[in-house]
Amino acid sequence: MKFDNVILTASNARQAKGYGEVLKRIGASLAPRCSAVPDPGGRRVGSLLATVNALKGCNPKRELVLVCHSGGDSKRLPSYAAVGKAFVPVPCEGGARHTLLERIVRNMERLKLPRRGVLVVCGDVAPEFDFSKCTFAPEGVTGVAFRGTPEQGSRHGVYVLDGRRVTGFLQKPSPDAARKAGAIVRGKEFVDTGIMWIGPRTAARMVERYSRFLGARSTASLDLYSDFTADLLAGLAPFEANVAERCDFFHVGSTAELLEKLGRGREWVDACSLPRSMMKLGGRNVVTFMPKEHGPLELAEGECITGVKLVSGGWKYVKYRVEDSFKTDGLWEKFKMGSLMERADRRAMLRLSDEASVSLPLRIDLAGGWSDTPPICNDMGGAVLNAAVTLFGAEPVSARVRRIAAREVRVHSVDLRRHAVIASRSAIYSKKDPHDWCALVKSALAVSKYEFSEGGLDISIKADVPKGSGMGTSSLLGAALLSALAQARGRDASVDAIGAAVLDLEREMGTGGGWQDQFGGLVPGVKLVTSSPGKVQRPRVRRLDAKSEARFAKWLGERGLLYFTGQKRMARNILRGVVDFYRDNPCSVAVDAVRELKKGAHAAFAALERGDFDAFAEAVNGYWRLKKALDPGSTSATVEAVISRLGNMASAALLCGAGGGGFMFIVARSPEMRLKIRRFLEARPIFSGGRFFDFGLKTLPLGGDS
Repeated sequence: MKFDNVILTASNARQAKGYGEVLKRIGASLAPRCSAVPDPGGRRVGSLLATVNALKGCNPKRELVLVCHSGGDSKRLPSYAAVGKAFVPVPCEGGARHTLLERIVRNMERLKLPRRGVLVVCGDVAPEFDFSKCTFAPEGVTGVAFRGTPEQGSRHGVYVLDGRRVTGFLQKPSPDAARKAGAIVRGKEFVDTGIMWIGPRTAARMVERYSRFLGARSTASLDLYSDFTADLLAGLAPFEANVAERCDFFHVGSTAELLEKLGRGREWVDACSLPRSMMKLGGRNVVTFMPKEHGPLELAEGECITGVKLVSGGWKYVKYRVEDSFKTDGLWEKFKMGSLMERADRRAMLRLSDEASVSLPLRIDLAGGWSDTPPICNDMGGAVLNAAVTLFGAEPVSARVRRIAAREVRVHSVDLRRHAVIASRSAIYSKKDPHDWCALVKSALAVSKYEFSEGGLDISIKADVPKGSGMGTSSLLGAALLSALAQARGRDASVDAIGAAVLDLEREMGTGGGWQDQFGGLVPGVKLVTSSPGKVQRPRVRRLDAKSEARFAKWLGERGLLYFTGQKRMARNILRGVVDFYRDNPCSVAVDAVRELKKGAHAAFAALERGDFDAFAEAVNGYWRLKKALDPGSTSATVEAVISRLGNMASAALLCGAGGGGFMFIVARSPEMRLKIRRFLEARPIFSGGRFFDFGLKTLPLGGDS
């Protein structure tokens, strides 16, 4: 559920002003109202009073409010100390590098909350758990816990529960203390996630009860998870909690964690106008907020640097090592970081990163394709099983958008080696020529309602994959571009928003198509995507659980093959044939086939959930038979000859996408047969230009298990 109001708390006015500069860029995509609120009086008042102070400017009885606490100094992360830990860029669905705050908000939107009230969360960590299993009482307070070990509980809050009712709340208890309090159940504790739901009437009582501690003469500091929970247990309001079986946390708490999680242990360069080509990095480096005027940069192994633009003019550069903590080693004081933060020109620093880059994987449709295509999905609803995949370990589709001063749009296609300049509104909003290589960019600008009055754009797009691949490339390139445009302009770049925008883009281009391609790449891993009948399609995504997905990824690595036939497919013509056949529906054959397509997608997903790969392979074969029944043009005599020659070496094979050419997905009967198939087709190439591509599942990295 979308929030009406997102409030980020800050420790003082200076920090709140800095947060506000970032929120100007991303706030519109988070909620209709979005603000940063400092603790009153320039002092830290604790999470309880910070919540009360934030709520004084809103009305939880009429709106859904998210309060995100982020009042720390980010000392252990000097690379982002000026903007705050909540704005560290992290990987998200859709291939984007969103801020941690955006990921937190998107996750919390997945909770089934009452329509009015307050949700309180921590601003330095994004919890990941089964959001669908949580329920929240309209009134009182509801927390969220997970089953953790006593060792984990010793570092967090711990609930003591009688069913859902909270009977005690412990702060970082030792295993002995937890055992004495009855907090350990079958060797596990109910560890707090930091998420707390407060009903609207309870929120009003909370403001009334604690506001007196916010006065100018007060020195009180009250904590939400100790003082407030104590009052709840004393009878202030009903207090209960959800319990998730497990929870993962995405958290970047130090430079070493930043490098490992975001830079793959090698390097992390962000928010710099200094080109990467002017940097000579020795490995294990973090470089942030470096301007062009710094000139060539050389760092030894393990060295890091961040720039701080001063309000008075000029830059200060802080050079340190990956291992430095800044919190316990005195470096915060040595570099006078507190003073630097006071004098930082955050608006100028944020202009350095006035661009957005998005890269996406491709998708393999495994079952149910065509049920997502209008008018079929409008009449019957859709159900598609697909997987996001990388080629040779890389995401082959990408888009980069950078703001420029000139009021024009410069377009570069890396793979086509073409360049263009769009300088008129009519070029964007007039009817598109399908033979124009720039039609996709113009359509994306039209769909996103771009105007030259916003300033110019420099756009670069790339699709490092053979044309006519059958892997959803054009839709995913559109998705990457629309996402980058949204981020660079501070608009909504959520998966749902971009997924819907791609449908608009395809209509603008006149190419048509369904919704599975964009959701196949925007959402990582293996998922079942379904929709209900209706004019407006709102696809729902159900991810395969992590254990089943890891099991499938291993099996796919041992048995799966991806072979490019070298044949350019004509998906548009095949799609028209399928739609015409569906409309004619002779003897109800087409409608029955669509029902079977949808049933097959659900069956294939269920087979993967239980690890029944034989049943999965049979579902893939059934999908291929149905595709050929709906349109014989999906295949060709040569394709059928190849599949026939594979014989007992393969347990499943199909052409990806609409068929007619492109990539062929093959499931070998065993790892030995996989090698035999590869050698067979390489030694006896039936297709001109046919070749194998190494591929793997694209999954979204999470934090540590908890």
